Amino acid sequence: MSAYIRGDGEAETILDPIQEWRDIASDPGKGLDVKVTGGAGYAADAIEVFTSINGTLLFAAVSLVIVLLIAIYRSPIFLFIPLLAVMFAETLSRSVGYGVSELGVTVNGQSSSIMSILVLGAGTDYALLIVARYREELHRTDDRHEAMATAIRSAGPAVFASAATVIAALLCLTIAKVNGTSGLGPIGAIGVACAALSMLTLLPALLVVFGRRAFWPFVPQTPSTAPNDSEMSERARSSIVEGSRFGAFIRAAGASLVVFLLLPLVLLNALLRALTGGRIPSLIAGPLDRAVFTPYELRRHRHEHTADATHGFWKRVGDRVAAGPGRVIAGSVAVLIVLCAGLGFFSTGLTTNDSYRTEVESVQGQEILSQSFPAGASAPADVIVRSEGDVEAVSRAVEGVDGVEAVSPPVASGERGVLLQATLGPQPYSTEAFDLVEPIRDAAREAAPGTLVGGASAVEFDVREAAASDSILIPPIVLVVVLVILAILLRSLIAPLVLVATVIVSFLAALGVGYFAFDVIFGFPGSDPSLPLFAFVFLVALGVDYNIFLVARAREETLKHGTREGMLRALAVTGGVITSAGIVLAGTFSVLAVLPLVFLTEIGFVVAFGVLLDTFLVRSVLVPALGVTLGSRFWWPSKLAETDGGGPPGVPGRAGSDEPEPQPAQA
Repeated sequence: MSAYIRGDGEAETILDPIQEWRDIASDPGKGLDVKVTGGAGYAADAIEVFTSINGTLLFAAVSLVIVLLIAIYRSPIFLFIPLLAVMFAETLSRSVGYGVSELGVTVNGQSSSIMSILVLGAGTDYALLIVARYREELHRTDDRHEAMATAIRSAGPAVFASAATVIAALLCLTIAKVNGTSGLGPIGAIGVACAALSMLTLLPALLVVFGRRAFWPFVPQTPSTAPNDSEMSERARSSIVEGSRFGAFIRAAGASLVVFLLLPLVLLNALLRALTGGRIPSLIAGPLDRAVFTPYELRRHRHEHTADATHGFWKRVGDRVAAGPGRVIAGSVAVLIVLCAGLGFFSTGLTTNDSYRTEVESVQGQEILSQSFPAGASAPADVIVRSEGDVEAVSRAVEGVDGVEAVSPPVASGERGVLLQATLGPQPYSTEAFDLVEPIRDAAREAAPGTLVGGASAVEFDVREAAASDSILIPPIVLVVVLVILAILLRSLIAPLVLVATVIVSFLAALGVGYFAFDVIFGFPGSDPSLPLFAFVFLVALGVDYNIFLVARAREETLKHGTREGMLRALAVTGGVITSAGIVLAGTFSVLAVLPLVFLTEIGFVVAFGVLLDTFLVRSVLVPALGVTLGSRFWWPSKLAETDGGGPPGVPGRAGSDEPEPQPAQA
């Protein structure tokens, strides 16, 4: 039984009548299966899915970010500071996004979900970079305001350039033919802009207000700000500062649990102290601070092994890279080429009928209909003939196309022509049906020029063609924009070309692994035609982010130590924070896999894998090896290419040499 709804494109005019029909007719029981399918049924299911996923997505992403922040900072307090700034950015982006949608920008559930992921992922990344630089300065500077000013002067330009790169890349999507893709451009750009704004303004203010003790128990101290054990009781000194690691930890954990359980009273006590100017004593936190928290802080300070430019895991990685950069480059490129082999599994076979990872009524109804009727009966192709006199000729021509089961008599007429409906043999949301669209159009226009062919199959065919066209047109524009921004930031041409080339190879490798996984591991019927474009924009823009963090610091270090040493020092200092940022961003994109849509699962998998690949191989190994190999030429044509900063010309280990520079003797 066929029925029509009178809709205007708004969600309510589609969802309300379909839901009412389903409430009345669907599955009445007694062995009778009744399903509402067709174009309106598919549209209603899509609206329902996207309406329900935003809350799930935000909860899952925020929960993951909290877990990762706890693991990164190992502090029961500090994680809430960057989290507060990130949630402010999320709220701000949604508010601005709503205003933009009212101005006519297309915002759908897909673009809204991706915007949330971008805000959480990029915002947390920017926070990690600023906090790492601030923490580094707190080890050197007594005054936290001065430390923050230095951190922002150093990390601020990198964050700004990173955000500008992502924003510019996303805005390139506005020229896309597909409205959903075009709408993602400004919406995603707004999200990243809000994230950068919050991290460059609100986060520094929060960090300064809460002070260095917010990092407890791993509080960054200078010799003059570190706690003094002479002010502690003998019991605290012997049991916590000088006691066993396990015993000290148990006492600190127990005290933290007490504060958590009594948190309302602790906050009330703190409020009363603030209102009375400190005349009311701190009844809970104060005694615990003197007896447990401060002694444990001193213990952690004494046992802390700070990673810097000359110590730590990433310093050892840099030394291994510098010992044989040529071998490292060859090995890294070989790995990336092997991963690219998965591109042989490329397929765009994912259609609306296969888009859900869960059962939906429209797909179930289509399967029932296909058992007894032509599968295309649920959504016939619409053929609009301009002149009533051409109806018979067009009907015969269309019916003669192989794959068309039948053409109906005129079902409606009006000023713009006569409507015929062609029932297709294959189900309307299959690639077989899409392959019939062009032959039907050719036959109809040959019989009567100006005839239009639409309907569900034709609409999806046109969208897929437009998506394929966007995937060819937009990536070169994104590359040019990214190259220009990098050239301005680094004042170099060679460095931007090297960085973009590594990110492109990383993107192809991630896409290859993705196509292999979709076919062999997940068993998906293929991918959406827009997947390469989305993956390219995200991986190029976000991948360049980490290279900006690394190379901007390398340029800063090169001014004092030369290119080779500057690159290695930059890797040693930024390696930990960039790795953490990559894990956070990959984690937030992987949250898309919890949603019941195959396309979002695919984009989440490819971007998450690509970010991890870029974090652990490209940025950590390949780029430093290329920088060491090129030497001062890495900065051409800037003056730094001639002077090499603090590195004297002609020393061993410079461009083209695999031998390390001789290190000065220790005094």
